[in-house]
Amino acid sequence: MTPSKLKKMVRDILPDVISLRHTLHAFPEIMFEEHTTRKILMEALSDTDLKFLPAQLDTSIVALLAGDYPGANVTLRADMDALPIKDMSNNKWRSRNDGKSHACGHDGHMAILMGTIKVLMLLRDQIHGSVRFVFQPGEEGGGGGKQMVMNGLLEQEPKASAVFALHVWPDIPVGIIATMPGPMMAAADTFTVAVKGSGGHGAKPHVTVDPIVISAQIIQSLQTIPSRIVNPVDPVVVSVCSIQGGNATNVIPDSVIMKGTTRYFDNKLKKKIQTEMERIIRGICQAAGARYEFDYEEGYTPLVNDEDMVKSARNVVETYLGKDKWMEITKPSMGAEDFSYYLMKAPGAFFFLGVGEDSHKLHTSQFDFNDDAIENGILLLSAMTLETLNKS
Repeated sequence: MTPSKLKKMVRDILPDVISLRHTLHAFPEIMFEEHTTRKILMEALSDTDLKFLPAQLDTSIVALLAGDYPGANVTLRADMDALPIKDMSNNKWRSRNDGKSHACGHDGHMAILMGTIKVLMLLRDQIHGSVRFVFQPGEEGGGGGKQMVMNGLLEQEPKASAVFALHVWPDIPVGIIATMPGPMMAAADTFTVAVKGSGGHGAKPHVTVDPIVISAQIIQSLQTIPSRIVNPVDPVVVSVCSIQGGNATNVIPDSVIMKGTTRYFDNKLKKKIQTEMERIIRGICQAAGARYEFDYEEGYTPLVNDEDMVKSARNVVETYLGKDKWMEITKPSMGAEDFSYYLMKAPGAFFFLGVGEDSHKLHTSQFDFNDDAIENGILLLSAMTLETLNKS
């Protein structure tokens, strides 16, 4: 398959793919509620002869395309869920579901995967092996990818030999493909701390055990974990993102609730961070005469790209999209992605697809996927699939 022929195939289907993207954008649904989204996608797949495989989650879709020749399996994934953010854009296809929007570009991810399906179906006679297409719910904190992978998604026949996915990225120019070998995105755990003191009148703090002052000490002291306890060469973030306590100007409350997140790239740090957090919280509370409850929950694991797959991706991008469309990331992101669980089971790569600053920032009410990036997204996934399978 020459780059010019593949580009023509993609451009021929582009209007339909963009139309599908607009439809998906108009009907956003939050994690694990993607029933209408699933219906729209199934209607788009109704004229295909794909084999539908068992889907571990109610709103997911898993479909298989068998090539004309035996070989390995490449699995491609797109996330489906939207965010509980009001759509404030002025587009004709803006959200019809009040308070919900595709503010993270998952409508574009689904449309690109659907376009890839259409292209690869036409190239079945050039495929050595098979392609598994996964439309996955619940990426936005729901751990849908983790659930599906742990339930055997990639180990059911045909077992995945390689996995690929992409994500829109406004900080990168339109159509640019960016990635890096090794750790690319961080783990994301969550924690809740309840500080339980003894409240009273704001004018008599000396007869209280003030949970607000204690919480302030805890928040400050937790920052010694990345700055003084963990090796400085290991990136770690400990962020208290929510603090709730009291509702009057003259009453010291009995308790304060704090919630937040930790981020890191080395899984070996998980236990150390958790242990040190509780040591700090316990010490401060004991010194002040307060009690505490500490809950630490594992979120997403670090996303680690396979080095050889990234090298292959660079060759594919430079060959099919052009040398000016490749960017190697020099610093990983502290953001998190549950595609990390796919990469724990099979070698592969995760890509950022540039949509430019005009798309606005992710997770904001003005964000909308830039349709000009869709062509290169389809080219990337299609070419990576063909090159990977035909080399195996």
